[in-house]
Amino acid sequence: MPSADAIVIGAGLVGLALARELSRQGLRAEVYDAAAAGRGASWAGAGMLAAYQLTHPALRALGIASARLYPTWIRELELETGLNAGYRPSGSLVITSAARPAPSLMENGTGGWEHLSGDVSALEPGLCPGPGDEVWRVSGDHSIDNRALIAALLASLRDRGVPLHEHTMIESIEAGRDGLGVVARGVRRPAGFVINCAGAWTGQIRAPFTVTVRPRKGQMIALRSTHELRHVIAAPGVYLVPRAGGRILAGATLEDCGFDPEVSEATARGLQQRASALVPALAAAALESTWIGYRPCAPDGLPLLGPTPVPGYWLATAHFRDGILCAPITAKIVSSAMAKGHLTTALDLAPFRPERFTAFTAA
Repeated sequence: MPSADAIVIGAGLVGLALARELSRQGLRAEVYDAAAAGRGASWAGAGMLAAYQLTHPALRALGIASARLYPTWIRELELETGLNAGYRPSGSLVITSAARPAPSLMENGTGGWEHLSGDVSALEPGLCPGPGDEVWRVSGDHSIDNRALIAALLASLRDRGVPLHEHTMIESIEAGRDGLGVVARGVRRPAGFVINCAGAWTGQIRAPFTVTVRPRKGQMIALRSTHELRHVIAAPGVYLVPRAGGRILAGATLEDCGFDPEVSEATARGLQQRASALVPALAAAALESTWIGYRPCAPDGLPLLGPTPVPGYWLATAHFRDGILCAPITAKIVSSAMAKGHLTTALDLAPFRPERFTAFTAA
């Protein structure tokens, strides 16, 4: 008999949200992570919920569906745990240049896209777009304090009695005569379902169905400033995300260098310089901290979401830049499928099916 209805591999935001939803559906879930819970890409991210900036039709639909879940999802989680997850529905400002004009979808008003002309200082004091730049307000974009959200989800799982096995590497996923199971520390643990949410490490786990997921490194900084931002600000080369207590995040690079752990001082200086060019008051801000993260990326940059050809083995990973955004909808889709015994959603998941890379999979 399976020791759990579902084993979730990976304690990032997607995995934690999924385990919580499985518990809410009355299923016994367990979570495994090779490191500390929530300390991968979910910890490193900025928490931008920018669904209306996505351009791929299916991913945009997935992101918008998840963004619409966020207000209620966060409210319920905060009431359940008594913790504040730092949700900000204040919208974002997107700056485009002549060299990088806004795509047509940004010009049609969906998601609250509004072109701003003239002085924008009343809306965002201290913002100084460059000559020829255009500013757009996107009221449909929000943000979350991802680290606070991790803390709230962990508290929820503790209260629900969901076992969390940190610093416990899953060595392999096996499909045997007795069904599906995982091997950790040399011990096989059977489960009705196994969901691989291991992010950039997804493909490193031995499994009867394999995929390619590579890390795309990003470096970020946190500034401490007396100048307060009212919105998330996205511009070519930099984005700024306000946090409570005068903290402002600035990011982020996109590097194809594997699991390179180096934090570059030159990169940090460059991010602060670009932030200061956008908001001159930030030139006086203190550089509080720098860090890196590894975004999980499939060969086409789209998520791997759905069942594999191996019965009971699912993937919910490779969300690239959009794991924080897509955590609620991913959890809802996968947990609902496992509770009902079949996948039902009005969203088009075909572009995300795990077996789409026949050249990258093996039995």
